[in-house]
Amino acid sequence: MIGGGLSVLASWLAQRVQSKSQWLIQEVRRRQDLYSEFVEAAACCFGDALLENEPDTARIANLYGEMGRMRLVSSEPVLKEANRIVHRILDTYNDANRSKTEVRDFLAHDSVDLFSDFGNACRTELIGLQPLRIGIEGPSMFRITPLPGERASD
Repeated sequence: MIGGGLSVLASWLAQRVQSKSQWLIQEVRRRQDLYSEFVEAAACCFGDALLENEPDTARIANLYGEMGRMRLVSSEPVLKEANRIVHRILDTYNDANRSKTEVRDFLAHDSVDLFSDFGNACRTELIGLQPLRIGIEGPSMFRITPLPGERASD
């Protein structure tokens, strides 16, 4: 009787861990897609802002739509960096227009690093969502993932 109960419990725990891992993998993929779409929308708006003074309403609306989607699922650091990008784009519309040659030179000489902090915030968030290796860490079979740059205590 005890052996059968333990077998059922072990099977249930294994199924629970597998389900949680699958959910986390899907969540990471969804967020990767969302963040890629935001970067694409922001890059289009930024390119437009370098050449024009008037924002393209459809592009700006798309960018704000991506921000709205991120507000539903993203961590505060990711939202903070995304918001910083949006404000930088809006500020760029107010700057003097650049010629296509000036834009090429501007981008070629790393004069702008629009997405670095956003990428770091996204990476940190996504690493925290990764399913973890099964170990003797406890009944949930998951343990906290160290932040990038921190050492794991193995």
